[in-house]
Amino acid sequence: MKRLLYLILPLLVSCSSSSQLLRPEIHSEILSSKLNAKGIAAINPNYKKSYFRILPYLFFNKSGTFNEIQGDFYNVKFNVNSNLNIMSGFWSDYGNYQNSLIVLIAMSETSTLPIKDIPISVESSKHGVFEKKKLIGNSQINKSQQRVLFVKKLELENRFDVLNKINDDVITVKIGGQVYTFLNPEIELD
Repeated sequence: MKRLLYLILPLLVSCSSSSQLLRPEIHSEILSSKLNAKGIAAINPNYKKSYFRILPYLFFNKSGTFNEIQGDFYNVKFNVNSNLNIMSGFWSDYGNYQNSLIVLIAMSETSTLPIKDIPISVESSKHGVFEKKKLIGNSQINKSQQRVLFVKKLELENRFDVLNKINDDVITVKIGGQVYTFLNPEIELD
């Protein structure tokens, strides 16, 4: 019996310790005033509150195109007299897509130009080109706002690995001739 216990005990200890993942240290959100001073907008002041389910990227307003936050979207200037809504970030579960970087582009109430015929590309500096995918959710809203969804699946070792995958990542969205830049939420300011 003792011998059996000696054989089983190390196995039990090994199994229990591997199931407990060490949660990485997460730095506090950067104050909106500090982000804004660097030309960066966050979707909300508590943009890290949904970690590790959702990690919203920050909008880098280097071209002065940012207007305002509209729900889960950054409302940005598009051409001279039009605006668009863009949502960018990581979702552990976004409909049919799991553990993916997501970019959703939609016309806003103030859009004057349709986006359905404009060339759009999305690319991550660390993970490459996104694929245009099938939309989920309310088909009437998707159609009226001409929503376009881009997805880049990430291979994660565990749910915390996403921080390694997004570290130093930048997502670039090109719509027609305009470029919009999104920074990972784990950026550090000088």
